[in-house]
Parts: sequence; structure tokens; C-alpha cells
Amino acid sequence: MTPKLVIALALSAGISTAGAVLAYRANNVFVPVAGVGEKVLVGLEDKINSVNEIVVEQGAKKLDLIFKNDAWQVKKSGYPVSPKKVRTVLVGLVNMTKLEAKTSNKDKYLLIDVDAPGKKGGRGRQFSLLNKDGKQVAKIIAGKVLVGKEGPGRDAQYVRLAGEKTSWLALGSILATPELPSWVNPRFLKIDVDSVVSGRIVHLDGEVVSVVRTGADQNGSSTFKLLNVPEGRMPRSSTTIKFVATDLVNLDLLDVRRKKSDTKPVTTAFVEIKGGMKLKFELVEEPNSDGGKPLGWVSFVVTDKGDDPAKARAVSARTQGWEFLLPDYKVASFKKRTEQLLQKQKTAN
Repeated sequence: MTPKLVIALALSAGISTAGAVLAYRANNVFVPVAGVGEKVLVGLEDKINSVNEIVVEQGAKKLDLIFKNDAWQVKKSGYPVSPKKVRTVLVGLVNMTKLEAKTSNKDKYLLIDVDAPGKKGGRGRQFSLLNKDGKQVAKIIAGKVLVGKEGPGRDAQYVRLAGEKTSWLALGSILATPELPSWVNPRFLKIDVDSVVSGRIVHLDGEVVSVVRTGADQNGSSTFKLLNVPEGRMPRSSTTIKFVATDLVNLDLLDVRRKKSDTKPVTTAFVEIKGGMKLKFELVEEPNSDGGKPLGWVSFVVTDKGDDPAKARAVSARTQGWEFLLPDYKVASFKKRTEQLLQKQKTAN
């Protein structure tokens, strides 16, 4: 994120924002209130390039981002975040403009999601901007968004400056949350499913589920078969069998951390791609503090680069040394059992 770029984007967006405020005031009758038409964060445009840290809080959740080594990253882990998404938030905050004063009753903050963070279940999203010295540049709580209130692409949002009682309806919207997918490209692994030639899942108890590509159907989609089918049983559809392997190569994260070295995987999976590239996955599970299903973290390494070393290096560069928290349905993909893929043998009448 270069300072000049942030300033240029902020000025460009500011021109359209000013026009929208004039349109709002022309079409809405209200008693004049001090501050209407002003920027919500007065003076932020002059300080925006000093922002070195962003802390996002909502309820009991918190995410801390920092600009370090010329890149934005998660402060705790060092995982890189999207400079474009950071820029969108910062420029959005610079240009947010007051349209109408709203409630100053703290008992009504939850109605528009401008409650302060710190309590589980809270909905207000607080953004704290800090400079290199850790001093506060700005702090604001973003609440409910009124999509398209000022016309197509012109959202409005309830906001409240931290420490102030009065909330505002402001032109603009900030959608980011303390959840990591708000700040990164969630899809950390993306491989063409029709390039997969085999998949194998090995369970702790020794059970092995193996599938291999057999060809392609009339539409060009790859077909698979299940190996080692028990006598008297038959596999389900080729599509179901195919998913055993292909569900492992398109993955979205919920969170990420440095790979732990002292954990034991509940399953280990292996996938081979056309051209010979091979991947090895390890799934570890941990108790869920919320009492739900165990949390599933997956890591993987390229064990064979195949005939395209550049592609293999690109995959490794984005993922090596990290563990990724997966949604429950993807965790289930790494825990497939043979019995889930079988049905009774059909008998002739």
C-alpha cells in the first residue's frame, strides 16, 4: 500500500461522496444538526499514510493487522493479508460522511449495531487505527449497513466514534470484520479438479480409502473408481467417488496459524495431479471452545514437483509452514470412510 495511492483513491472517492451528500440533503427534510455533511473522521485524510496498525474488534473477537517489512500482515502470525482489502477499508473510512444524527441512548446501540466490543455476541465492529508508535490515529464503531440507500452502489451505514454517545447515519460502508477471510483471499488452494488423477485418505486406525481416475465422461469431466471394494458391495456414483479426491484440492480458510510440530494427524491424505505433482495433507483436530464439532486444521506439502516445478513452487510459497482452519464440511472431506461410499450389490430379478 503506497501512500500516494491511498491519497489518490481517497480524493477520487471524496468527489463522488460530496455529490451524494448534496443529493441526500436536497431530498430529505431535517432540522440542521452540527456536523451534518462533515467527514465522520475529521482530519483522517491528513494522517492516513501514518497508519501502521489496524485493530478490528467485534464482541469477544479481535484481529490485529500490522504493516511490517513493506507488507500488511496478521500481527500474531505474520500471515500476509490483501493490500487491496486494507486499502478499501482505509479509503472507506477517510471518505465516510455524516448524513444524519441518530441515537445517543446506549440501550439502543444494539438496534443499529454500534455497541462497543468486549462482550460475547456483540455486533458493533470497532476499527482502531494506530501509527508506528502505537498512538491512536482514529477509532470508530461501524454498525448496520443500508445497502443502496443513496442509489445503486451508494450504501449508508450507522457509525459511532468510540467514546462518543451520538451515533450517525453516514454515507459509505465498511464491511470488514475480525474474521480473517475479510482481509485475505480465502481460497488458499485451487487446483483444476479434472487434473486430479488419484486420491488416498489414511485413517489412524489403518483404514485406507483410495480412488483413481478412469477417464472422462461425454462432457469431458473426469470419472473415478473406488479401489478395494468389499465383496457383495458396490460403490456409489462415479461423481461421489470423484469427490473423495477433488474435494481436497479446492480449499477455503476460516483462519490460519503457523504449523505446529507437536500435533498428531487424525488423517493423512495424498493427491496426485496430472504431470506428476503430488501433495500430502495432514488433518489435526482440536476441541472447540464453543462446544461444537472439533476444529479441523489442515496443512500440506508438495512431495513431488512433477514436470512443472514452477507451479509446484507457487503452491508451496503460499502454503508451506501454515495450518489452515477449515469449515466443517471440508473437514468431513478429509475423514471419508469406505462405508460412506458403498451401497448394497444390486441383484437381478
